[in-house]
Amino acid sequence: MALTPRKIFEDFKKKEIDKASAADMLISLIENAYTNKTRLESIQILQKIEIKNNKIFSILENLFISDADEDVRILAANTLKFLFQEKALSPLKWALDHEKSWRFLILIVSILSELNNDESKSILIEKIIKFNNYEFTTSLSSLVKTKEIFSLDIKNLAKIVENYVLIKYFEDILKVMNYKVEKGLITELDLSFIGNNTSGWKVLNHLSEFISVLSHLKKLELRSNRIGKFPDSLFTLTSIKYIDLSHNALYKLSDEIGNLTTLECLDLRFNILTEVPSSMSKLTNLKILDLKQNKLSILPESFGELIALEVLNLHGNKLTELPNSLKNLTSLNILKLGLNNLKFLPEWIKNLNSLKKLGLGGNKSLSNRKGMFKFLPFITELNLYDNNIKELPESIGSLYSLEVLKLPNNQLTELPDSFQNLKSLKKLDLSWNNLASIPEWISSLTSLEDLNLRGNKLKTLPESIGTLSSLKFLNLTLNNDFIQLPKSIIELQNKGLEVFLL
Repeated sequence: MALTPRKIFEDFKKKEIDKASAADMLISLIENAYTNKTRLESIQILQKIEIKNNKIFSILENLFISDADEDVRILAANTLKFLFQEKALSPLKWALDHEKSWRFLILIVSILSELNNDESKSILIEKIIKFNNYEFTTSLSSLVKTKEIFSLDIKNLAKIVENYVLIKYFEDILKVMNYKVEKGLITELDLSFIGNNTSGWKVLNHLSEFISVLSHLKKLELRSNRIGKFPDSLFTLTSIKYIDLSHNALYKLSDEIGNLTTLECLDLRFNILTEVPSSMSKLTNLKILDLKQNKLSILPESFGELIALEVLNLHGNKLTELPNSLKNLTSLNILKLGLNNLKFLPEWIKNLNSLKKLGLGGNKSLSNRKGMFKFLPFITELNLYDNNIKELPESIGSLYSLEVLKLPNNQLTELPDSFQNLKSLKKLDLSWNNLASIPEWISSLTSLEDLNLRGNKLKTLPESIGTLSSLKFLNLTLNNDFIQLPKSIIELQNKGLEVFLL
């Protein structure tokens, strides 16, 4: 019968062989076995029978420092810790200074933390003082100068060294990266656009392990990495405030996303989500939610519980209606609903007292466009591009706070007289309509700075336009029948107005 680690252990338990003989047999297998499985089992048995002598220590030390197999090295390190706590410190210190593998370095730091004695603490402090990284040394300078670092507990010291190990690894393989360090801990990390090369995939493939180390992250950017599943490891980040997973291939969100209760900004633009879980309503600190360009056809009613939400971007989805619960989002400042299939703008939108910017462009089936302006008394920016609008109602003149109005790619032939009441208007985009003339009362828009009339049917402009002393940009390109500028515009050009004609 072939000699195996299990057979040696059974014979030892039966007292058919003594501890020394068992040790010699196990050492022989470690040194001569053909498979790593046998070598690993032999090390495990050495630990079980608790053989403690200089020979065993030397064998384990050698395996730990120089074996070709990382699993063998890891098990040897843990066995050294178990059997030789005091003697293990010397090889651990050597390896901490010379080791290249990030995974093995993390293990060494973890073992030193578990040993939790004055010498292991000194080893970690010495390592920190020798850091060769400007961001880390700068963030720790006050702790080192005041010697406060000596009062930190070993867990905090270990976490600092682990963060340093990972950043050094990232910098070695990615070369250029952005991150922020606070008191030796990574709080912001940008791993965007790294999935386009082999080195980047090395990082992404071990993302869960890295996140478990970088537990103090407040901001994480992972855009444009072809990620298909929301990384489960992110749910463990108890301080995270900002996550950017835009421009990926996310197709589903786990219910666990509701665990990220500290989150303030979640950017999921340009993915392929068809739904969002109702558990997202637990993100009661969320201020910005960007779901632009996904495939959402419905929102959960629980969305109304996101009471801190200030920005909600739903542009470019497949929504036909909005849940009534959104009327509770009274902190909402920006709402983007463009390029959906909305049939009507709900009347409850007037309850959103903080709403300043509203995007509705590309919703060609809106049935209540004429009456919706009465729902928007405090709006400052309104986007209605490509909405099949043939005429504007007089009620648009009630938008006294309006500063930006975008109406490109519609079918307007004229503007209502009430339009002249928009005294706060600074930017007006009327490009690609069917306007043949601009009314004299244009001079009433005294705050106007930017006027885009590109792609209409204009032949001339009223002389009164020259009284718009705030006007800085005037776009008249692709008005093929345009004859000439009025003298008043030429005078404004002399004062700095930029006019685009070609």
